[in-house]
Amino acid sequence: MIRRNHYRATLMAAAMALCPASAQAQGPPAKSSSVQEPAKPKPIEAGIELRWRPELRDNFDLKPADDFDGFSGLRIRLNLTARPHRVFSFFVQAQESEAFRTRGDKIIHDWDTNLHQAYFDWKIGGSEHWELRGGRQELIYGEERLVGAFGWDTVGRSFDAARLRQKHGAWSNDFFWGRMVDVRRNGAPARAAGQDLSGGYFSHARPNSPSRTEFYGLFLRDGLRTRGEIVTNPLQTTRIFTLGLRRVFQPKQGWRYSIENAWQFGERGPDTHRAAMLILSAGYAWASKLKPRLQFEYNFATGDNNPADGASREFNNLFPTNHIYYGYMDLIGLRNVHDFRGTAVATPHPKLTLEMDYHRFLLAEKRGPWKGATGRVLGSDPTGASGRDVGQEVDFTARLPLHKRFNLLGGYSFFVPGAYARRTRGPETQQWAYLQITVRIP
Repeated sequence: MIRRNHYRATLMAAAMALCPASAQAQGPPAKSSSVQEPAKPKPIEAGIELRWRPELRDNFDLKPADDFDGFSGLRIRLNLTARPHRVFSFFVQAQESEAFRTRGDKIIHDWDTNLHQAYFDWKIGGSEHWELRGGRQELIYGEERLVGAFGWDTVGRSFDAARLRQKHGAWSNDFFWGRMVDVRRNGAPARAAGQDLSGGYFSHARPNSPSRTEFYGLFLRDGLRTRGEIVTNPLQTTRIFTLGLRRVFQPKQGWRYSIENAWQFGERGPDTHRAAMLILSAGYAWASKLKPRLQFEYNFATGDNNPADGASREFNNLFPTNHIYYGYMDLIGLRNVHDFRGTAVATPHPKLTLEMDYHRFLLAEKRGPWKGATGRVLGSDPTGASGRDVGQEVDFTARLPLHKRFNLLGGYSFFVPGAYARRTRGPETQQWAYLQITVRIP
């Protein structure tokens, strides 16, 4: 407890020290010039991010009993960048994460949580074409459907990793290996084995072009041994290969579309693993004052229709940021699902963006389980008698970037259970509301 209080006090003292320094550094605006040279990076830079998000939830178990709950999450991140040489730099990001009023306050606090990132960047041989990054870092690729930082979470996600990046013309190619940092919440024991992710991610995007093409090959090795679907099988690790492609065309105005398709093969413990996913989206953005946009999206991932045959068919969506894609209530992940989504966006004021999302959720395989965004089983009927209809979700979101250093994000969502959810979970409508406040300095 003494160490925890000391750490929190250190972070807050650093924040107080940074605030006036940043304000003084602003100074008067620079005079305009027809030709301006790019600003030279500072040898040392520091910054802080403070994020607080209170949330209210009602009927999260979908059962008639009253289970209204209110809680909040706090995250403080302190950043330090050092550039001792033009080809070499360091980045360190300390973090304090806490959750309050969740059936007793919970402190998410251990060494892995406190040190969110700590890595070096080296431009090999001084070249602008090759860069090596080593150390604790976030891995973010594509739309974070399979590999992301999970920034919505109070802790987030990082890897102890090495990444080699090569750039040539319109191509940017990454080769990496990483082990996900084990986050122990409220004193929980450490995970029995590590989760390793390695592979390559190749992107082609011309400057000022609205189109982008990406190819990737990923290999997951989960050291946690499992018997799979048949309890008499020997314990084995999980080894899954994922091959995928993504194509995006997203101009500022007019028609836009994207497609992402991935296939998986390997072994989930002793079980053979074969799975796939498909994401299709199309929409239109108008150039009028309100900047309206409509978009329709279909998300599909295979499920397992026979949970006892020794063959795994449920798509493994690896290390994603699910929250922004399959419903803000995090009731669905990219596994065993058909998700039909409609989105409407408008900007009635430069400081206000409004968004409404509608989701229709169906199970891909009715004998497979219903799992939330984190992979937790929310409903199961191995007989298939409960059907496929999980339910419908509507999300209302408001974004208010009041200042470049001060942002508000608020939302309200409700979920209406379908026949499957009513039979396996409960009949009540679920509701959720939140307000997120973020301050960044500088």
